[in-house]
Amino acid sequence: MQIFRLQRLRNSRGTSILEVLIAALITGLITTAAFKFYTAMHHQAETQYEVSEIQHMCRASLHDVKKTLRMAGYKLTGHPPYEIKGDSLAIYFSASQPVDTILYFLEEYTDDEYAQVPDLLQEKQLWKLMKQRNSFPAVVFANCITDINYTAVNSDNMIIVITIQTSRSDDTYSLNNGFRTYSLVERVNIRNMRYNGA
Repeated sequence: MQIFRLQRLRNSRGTSILEVLIAALITGLITTAAFKFYTAMHHQAETQYEVSEIQHMCRASLHDVKKTLRMAGYKLTGHPPYEIKGDSLAIYFSASQPVDTILYFLEEYTDDEYAQVPDLLQEKQLWKLMKQRNSFPAVVFANCITDINYTAVNSDNMIIVITIQTSRSDDTYSLNNGFRTYSLVERVNIRNMRYNGA
């Protein structure tokens, strides 16, 4: 009977402080590793989202400019189909009015908008691509533009280059103060009648 009690006493003595500390250490290591993995995956997902956004913005902007530019000169006689002035592009055509005008131009960020982009270099300028139809108010078409260039190859062809940067810096990216950029080039064939004066 006494042997029974000693065996039961030995079985119910519990865990030692050393076993508890080892279990806590192992749990802490697993939790730390899981948190670091989650943080890295979250950062990578955010970065990929930003890159996808600027790629989509580049494609959408160029698609709209290209679609509008193909209408240049439609039902117009004695008027240039388009006009390039620096970073502005005016496209002329006629649908319901004597001359319809769509103007694409860059507008610099305001101080408040610059304040919303942390870590941006002081000398770095950001622009908004604006689109204005006739005398209607201009609307923002794309953000974080660093450059846009329109080059008329001839009266029928134009090359457009647009560069957009992410709105957040990435500490794993060493160039451009951590801001990733994306550039897209598009050659546009203007299908309508040529203007003799262009």
